[in-house]
Amino acid sequence: MLQWLKNLFAPKKCAICGKQAIDARKYYNDTEEPVVVCRNCTEYAERRAFRKRS
Repeated sequence: MLQWLKNLFAPKKCAICGKQAIDARKYYNDTEEPVVVCRNCTEYAERRAFRKRS
């Protein structure tokens, strides 16, 4: 349970560049897995056909 709480409040990392995702956007990748993408990598994510989550 403690690990779950740590993961809940841990800073998210960008799925593309691996840095801390500030102003994160949520997408689905090619295999339908939810990923977090930082603001700088959103153009690249859209070119790679990641779909936005609502």
